[in-house]
Amino acid sequence: MTIKNLLVSYYGRNPKKPQADTVLQHARMYGYRRKDIGLLRLFLPAQLNTVFKAINEMEESLRKLIQSRPSEEFRGIHVSNGITATRRNVLVPGSIGIYSAGSNYNPAQIVRTDAVKAKTDKLDKLLDKIASKDYAQVSIAEIKKLLALTTADERYSEYVWDPTAIMESLDQLATTLKHSTGNVYVDRDRDVEAVRKETQGVLSGGEFKKVPTNTITLYMLRMKQTKSKHAAWWPQVRFPDGNYAFAFAV
Repeated sequence: MTIKNLLVSYYGRNPKKPQADTVLQHARMYGYRRKDIGLLRLFLPAQLNTVFKAINEMEESLRKLIQSRPSEEFRGIHVSNGITATRRNVLVPGSIGIYSAGSNYNPAQIVRTDAVKAKTDKLDKLLDKIASKDYAQVSIAEIKKLLALTTADERYSEYVWDPTAIMESLDQLATTLKHSTGNVYVDRDRDVEAVRKETQGVLSGGEFKKVPTNTITLYMLRMKQTKSKHAAWWPQVRFPDGNYAFAFAV
């Protein structure tokens, strides 16, 4: 139904789990009257106002991403707590990956052949100033630079660890949550052989808790040289605590 010259709307629909695409469709009630924008009025409960703001932030984040990545090599969206982007039954199973607040992600295994020697040497120099079992605050750009020099072993991939998705999510994190820096924790001479779940974490326990949880953390673990394997750095990313997630196309 179309009501011509509609200027005032009362919005009372309050689902338990709001869907961003549904709310955006309802936003058509605003019409296409830019000249009348100063006269438009929307009345709704305070909790729905919070939902509307969160969905607007999600859309603005996606628009900025599309503008900065026109090649469509990556598509992701910042999702606020309690909101889904769309209905699950319209998505292909396994087509969407999620990085959640307070969660850890790591490659299942890393490459430890001659191919990573140059990268390992570069990382050794970049991380030289951080003592083993200690951490330092660095910029998001520096964290991305470190991540780019790590090499996951694709033979064991569970399609959760995606370096491109991780780094793009860091950019969205910096913009949306206004985090310009994070922490890098370093641990050297580790001897980890087993393949890990990509949400398991390579590092856990007391060491893991040494770093504050209110900002992004990159754990860099240097696997020591063995007779059959080269030294290499195994990354683990922890997203800061909060009520958000980053969803991306797999």
